[in-house]
Amino acid sequence: MMTEARFIHLLDAYGARWTGWPQDEVAAARTALAGSANLQALWNEASALDDFLCLPAVTASADLRERVLASAVGAGLQSSRRPRGLWSAWTLWSGAGVMATAVAGALLGVGLAQHLAAPMQAEAVFYQASLQGTDDTEVLGLELVSLEVPR
Repeated sequence: MMTEARFIHLLDAYGARWTGWPQDEVAAARTALAGSANLQALWNEASALDDFLCLPAVTASADLRERVLASAVGAGLQSSRRPRGLWSAWTLWSGAGVMATAVAGALLGVGLAQHLAAPMQAEAVFYQASLQGTDDTEVLGLELVSLEVPR
């Protein structure tokens, strides 16, 4: 059984197209939709939104574009385009800024990691030094053979 809250959650997540919904929930959702005027109203709103979002893109004709540009030039407006060359000053400076930021971030990360790791390393050394009764054979997994000189 589909609750109203679950239906609304799925409607918000997947919209008003059954093809996007989880297939195991569709049958229960259709039943809930058929039995609730509130859910039908929400479905209609979501459907209208889906229809609006799926409208095809509208492009202006070349004639309209030329008329708009001509009227802008006639009004005294000028283009404010930046140079588009690959090696323009804008491209070089913006690339240099990104590179400097990346290097600074890497250096800060390395320095911070070393700074934060030092206390943990010291703590591990102190812990190992405080262990009592640990024999090297236990740590290394070896058995020492008595080194007796034969007489």
